[in-house]
Amino acid sequence: MSFYRAAIRELRPTLRLAAPITAGQVGQMLMGVTDTIMVGHVGTLALAACAFGNNVLMVVAIAGFGVLTAVSVRVSHAHGAGVAHAMARAYYAGVGLSVIGGLLCALGMHLIYPLFHHLGQAEGVVEQAEAYTIIVAWSLIPAWLTATARNYLESQSRPWPAFWIMFGGVLLNVLLNWILIFGHLGAPALGLAGAGWATLISRVVTFVAMTAFVLMGSSAPSERWKPDREWWGEQVALLRLGIPTGLQLLSEVGAFSVAALLIGRLGAVPLAAHQIAITCASTTFMFPLGVAMASTVRIAQALGAGRQDLLRPIGAGALFIGLVVMSAFTVILVAAGHLIARGFVSDPAVIAIAAQLLVIAGIFQLVDGVQVVASGLLRGLRDMNAPMWITVAAYWFIALPLGSWLAFGRGQGAAGMWVGLAWGLVFAAVLLVVRFLRKTRVDPQKV
Repeated sequence: MSFYRAAIRELRPTLRLAAPITAGQVGQMLMGVTDTIMVGHVGTLALAACAFGNNVLMVVAIAGFGVLTAVSVRVSHAHGAGVAHAMARAYYAGVGLSVIGGLLCALGMHLIYPLFHHLGQAEGVVEQAEAYTIIVAWSLIPAWLTATARNYLESQSRPWPAFWIMFGGVLLNVLLNWILIFGHLGAPALGLAGAGWATLISRVVTFVAMTAFVLMGSSAPSERWKPDREWWGEQVALLRLGIPTGLQLLSEVGAFSVAALLIGRLGAVPLAAHQIAITCASTTFMFPLGVAMASTVRIAQALGAGRQDLLRPIGAGALFIGLVVMSAFTVILVAAGHLIARGFVSDPAVIAIAAQLLVIAGIFQLVDGVQVVASGLLRGLRDMNAPMWITVAAYWFIALPLGSWLAFGRGQGAAGMWVGLAWGLVFAAVLLVVRFLRKTRVDPQKV
């Protein structure tokens, strides 16, 4: 009975931390949603090109965000232990990784984009997506810098400032989309490229505001940045901790991106439908992701403070929150899939396929919520390698092979691909929860 009381007691602080983190994550995701909705009114080909560009960039972006979760773990652990200088080092090292990694990725996109013409996409998709993809690739630098600052604040249980700043960035993105996509207020109508410029500008403004708040606020780092050996050493420590998480997220998002490329071989209409469904599923995913990020912070803070007795109660509360939230989204997506699809595009063929995919997405919401929260709990325990391999196996040895067979071998099209992805999520959810239960039987610092 004491365990259940402890789990209920830990629900409130987890919710208090998760609410603004989730809101911030949803706000960040809404940039992609607004791009999709507004570009959808330009035409089906533009929407398919937006889907192509976003799926290419999402692989790189999410991998970078995964690596930067190490900032959250390092700062949370140092905060729990009361070591201020370690918190400052982790923040500045995250800034360095964001700039270096962002430059490499943006320059790399310029070099490799010509290769995308050989991926067998529908006619005109790759050509129309080029400007949008290149522009948004450069926006990864401010996006990752913003994530570093946000992780630093949230790890000190101060998530609300990050939320309000990111919310302002979303509103700016909507306004700039309206101006640059359709050519309002005297601006040229840039179409899909306008959405790219809107994303870049809004992310730069968000980064400037977030960084200014960190450096000039009450949570400012306790020491100034110094490009010394400790700074480089902290970057190495972040990479060691963050690369497994980055690879874990890369394998998941990469699987969805490969699925999108395979669906693209079926034509522009199925790809546009997939973009609508993945946009909705990715948006709902931000809610349990926020819970996962909060649970990472709380688990790491408990470890830093030497409170191993709180680990399982925190985990049980976080998993319960994730299940409740995703149950609600399951009902919404299953019951209103057709209505949601109509909000994105007017093409009846796209709406019909998208509505079918949204029903499948609704069904796997529950296991998706469980697997992402369990991953967050394990990150807080600094257990990175096993979750990475579990995710790789789930998506690349189960989800994609099964989905490809159903889509092409059984003629089920885009729906078959999504069914395969759903079974991969089930596999990951079960193994990650079992892993967390096993790791919390003993002192996590000794295993």
